[in-house]
Amino acid sequence: MKSKGAFRLAVQRHWAVLGSLVLLASCILFQIVAVSTPSRSAVPNRVDALLYDWRFQLLPPQRDAIIPLVVVDLDEFTQQREGRWPWDRAKVAELLDALRARGAALVGLDVVFSEPGPNPVQSMLAAPDLSDAARTELGGMADRYDGDAALARSLSNDTVLGYFLHAEGVRTGELPFSFLELAQDAVPLSLPNMPDYTSNLDILTGHAPSAGFITAIPDDDGIVRRAPLVMRHGDGVYASLTLEMARLALGAPWVRLSTVASAGQKLVTGVHIGKQAWAPLDSAGNMLVPYRGGGGSYPYISATRVLRGDASASELAVLKGAMVLVGTSALGLADLRTIPLQTAYPGVEVHVNVLDTLLQAALGHDVFYYRPDWEPAATLSLLLVSGLALTLLLAGRSPAAMLGLSVAWLFLTIGINFAFWHYGRMALPLSMQVLVVVLLASFNIAVGYLRANRQKREIQGMFGQYVPPDHVERMLAHPELASWQGEHKEMTVLFADIRDFTAMSESLSPVQLKSLLNRYLTAMTAIIFEERGTIDKYVGDMIMAFWNAPLDDPDHAAHAVAAALRMQERMQALATEFQADGLPAFAIGIGVSTGMMNVGDMGSSYRRAYTVLGDSVNLGARLEGVTRYYQTPILVSEATRAQAPGFLYRPVDLIRVKGRQESVHVSQPLCISDNAEAAHKENIRLFEKALADYRERRWNSAALILQELCDKDPQQRSLYAIYLERMSVQVLQDLPLQWAGVYDHETK
Repeated sequence: MKSKGAFRLAVQRHWAVLGSLVLLASCILFQIVAVSTPSRSAVPNRVDALLYDWRFQLLPPQRDAIIPLVVVDLDEFTQQREGRWPWDRAKVAELLDALRARGAALVGLDVVFSEPGPNPVQSMLAAPDLSDAARTELGGMADRYDGDAALARSLSNDTVLGYFLHAEGVRTGELPFSFLELAQDAVPLSLPNMPDYTSNLDILTGHAPSAGFITAIPDDDGIVRRAPLVMRHGDGVYASLTLEMARLALGAPWVRLSTVASAGQKLVTGVHIGKQAWAPLDSAGNMLVPYRGGGGSYPYISATRVLRGDASASELAVLKGAMVLVGTSALGLADLRTIPLQTAYPGVEVHVNVLDTLLQAALGHDVFYYRPDWEPAATLSLLLVSGLALTLLLAGRSPAAMLGLSVAWLFLTIGINFAFWHYGRMALPLSMQVLVVVLLASFNIAVGYLRANRQKREIQGMFGQYVPPDHVERMLAHPELASWQGEHKEMTVLFADIRDFTAMSESLSPVQLKSLLNRYLTAMTAIIFEERGTIDKYVGDMIMAFWNAPLDDPDHAAHAVAAALRMQERMQALATEFQADGLPAFAIGIGVSTGMMNVGDMGSSYRRAYTVLGDSVNLGARLEGVTRYYQTPILVSEATRAQAPGFLYRPVDLIRVKGRQESVHVSQPLCISDNAEAAHKENIRLFEKALADYRERRWNSAALILQELCDKDPQQRSLYAIYLERMSVQVLQDLPLQWAGVYDHETK
């Protein structure tokens, strides 16, 4: 597109860009509000969670099984053989002793003993009718049957108890010491406070060397994607079961938080396990769990087989030197979780995955997935850059192109996010990135379709009856190829007019005249369309057409000349048809001119038309008029002849038409050069010789050739006679020295 057409498209593009920028700004504002007010980001958080699961399923973490970890399972088989849980505490003590005997290096209990275990002696002592002697004897036996005491005695430096921190309004048992005490006036930590707990009996907590919470906090959709490693209760910060087990396994003397100051508080960013390992955490103390796979990714052994020793040697061998977690996969004990990879996943295996990750980190393996603290700023930056780039990329394109680019951009966005996930182990949010692409694509495609429909209506309204159907289809498919507004370009114009139309029309009835004109105009228009021309207008019997607009046509002159020849050929067949129908036969004159013209949608606010103006247009109209004088069916300008060399031309004259100062050589196209007969070529050669003699005032030589041509080419005798008559007058005149053979036509 050029000039005003380009400006018009630019304005349309700017409106689309403005709308896109408003959408982008709205998304960025929403993201800022969502970051500062988490309660308002439930929907994007939910979408990000689903996308997180999708990434996890497509690109699961790759982690070698180099840490000996075993789950001792209180499964259905164990409960069938040993009785329903909870067991007598003495049996739990037996299990711990059996594990220790099998070489377990460290045991963590994913169970809580918050209530005293049953003691049969204490039950008998509570009987009201018990004699004093019996009471004394039973009192001496009570300690022997105290399961809690037996369990406490079996606890050693290789056992870590579990307990719950929560906010359910109930406090049971005794908490262990916290690893960090917060001063009253200290800068607050970002960790949420858990005011309540369900812990173990005092006797167990006092005997156990260590304990850690086993609280699980699923996301809002019930899926466990992260596990808390640290929690706050009152003025203390407590470690999870897995964190305590990792500390003991690594021999680390302490656990310490890493924080950054932000907005008047300390944001937790990670936890150090002595100097051996560091784990990235979110501000709430949670770690993303890099699940190795679905349930059963780690070795399981039924607790009853450990107790009774009836497992195979290979099964029992896995316990030697292993970190053991005692938990359950039994459906009835309600410790099954939903994770990104599976529903009904044993909760104890969540702890195993976390412990495995912490221990592998101590070995120098990069196994953590995390959301960096700079993620909010990076997300906003990516939204801005991606949105601006996509806005500029889509502006002004066709709906199909915008759809393709948007899909490609969406895949690029997802691919970059997946690259951060797979290679950098960063869990960056994706929902807003996808939303921006979808919104911008939808908006721009909608605008593009509206613009395309409007252009389609404009094209059909402006060109539907005047442009070849294939031109219209091309413009509908590619509006940018069409010239819409005013432009100055080289074009070719054709004028065709019925000779003696006024006299002929007076002899016809209105019905006959209408029929004749409609049939004539339809036949001529069909040829013009077939030769890629555009109908400018019909004025009575006159046809005006042009080439090289609204679509570019490099061969506009050749197409116009071909149309003129075909129109004259069609007129011969029409004459026969008209005579057969009782209508008069007639001839037409055609003038063709090539040159610079102004073309565009012109007119008033009441009526407009797509038309051409210019000196070359006027010349075409004059050439049609002088065809009557020379009795030739077609006259073309020298510019047209120069640009359409594939035809055989007869030179006609060097003329100056009314209203024009410059002279122009005019010629008559006869046929396609390859189809020309030798006699025609010879006659043209002789006529060109006669014209040269004429313009050099060699009258006698010119006259002899013209008289010879009158005999050899009687069909053109009227043209030759014009020159013979001129010379008969000019011989008697005193011609000026600068005379070059130009003939002035004083009439239109």
